[in-house]
Amino acid sequence: MNIVTREAKKRQRIIEYAIKHGKSKASKKYKEPLSNIKRWSKRYDGTWQSLKNKSRRPHSHPKQHTIFEEADILNVWQENGRKGIDYVFSILVRQYGYTRSQGGLFHALRRLGLIGKQKKKGRQNYRQYNACEIPGEKIQIDVKEVPSWCIRGQHRRDGKKMYQWTAIDECTRWRFVYGFEEHTPENSVRFLGMLTERFPFEIMCIQTDNGTEFTYKFISDEKKCPFEEALEKFDIRHKLIKPRTPWHNGKVERSHRMDQRYFYEWETFTDMKEYNKKLSEHLEWTNNKPMRIFKGKSPEEKLED
Repeated sequence: MNIVTREAKKRQRIIEYAIKHGKSKASKKYKEPLSNIKRWSKRYDGTWQSLKNKSRRPHSHPKQHTIFEEADILNVWQENGRKGIDYVFSILVRQYGYTRSQGGLFHALRRLGLIGKQKKKGRQNYRQYNACEIPGEKIQIDVKEVPSWCIRGQHRRDGKKMYQWTAIDECTRWRFVYGFEEHTPENSVRFLGMLTERFPFEIMCIQTDNGTEFTYKFISDEKKCPFEEALEKFDIRHKLIKPRTPWHNGKVERSHRMDQRYFYEWETFTDMKEYNKKLSEHLEWTNNKPMRIFKGKSPEEKLED
């Protein structure tokens, strides 16, 4: 029983005593002001719930969103809501002259019923490490399997799959992605070649998990993975995370969740050509998407800086 319920039930006992013996005697016995007992008696309907304190929250505020601002928020959210609050906030600021904070936008969206309350997660304490300050100092690479419901047509009937290779720079969050049909080390080598051509700075270190597309560490002591041989050729250091610790590759894992939310839940593909075309359009959007961590700058703008 919380304090609000206890207080309401105490008031109920006082009012019931006052009904039998009078308000003045109830005031003397329970040492409660007579004015309070009179006020509670008017509210009392036979239940303790009627004696609970009413909310003192104001119905309006002089600095609340205007109807015009709410109309702009509704319009932008209907068109771009699936792209996230950060993107909606940047559109409102740049195109509609929105002057509120991002926190204010969040509360307005929740008040308008456009988003719900998020479930709280238990706190996880991970060891902190020094963030990279130089582009190319460390790049995380991982592979994501394309959800089966996105694959259509003959490609699906033949039982073929699609895989997304992703590289993200820890300093600027700049990404490069490309799709392949097979999950092999040879495709990792091809992806590495594309990455070195596209990334404008020298790549010093690449961090991956222990999958066989990146290393043969746990399957062979003699044979070396083609991906590791390619890294030696490019003179790039290879860092492997500990087994069963995907949070050590947290930035690329988070980017895959972003792809799932903003791309794979909305698109379908019939072949690899169509898949890579749509993936390149999505890549351009993600690299130009404003990020809160960079105070509204995109990875492309951060890379230019």
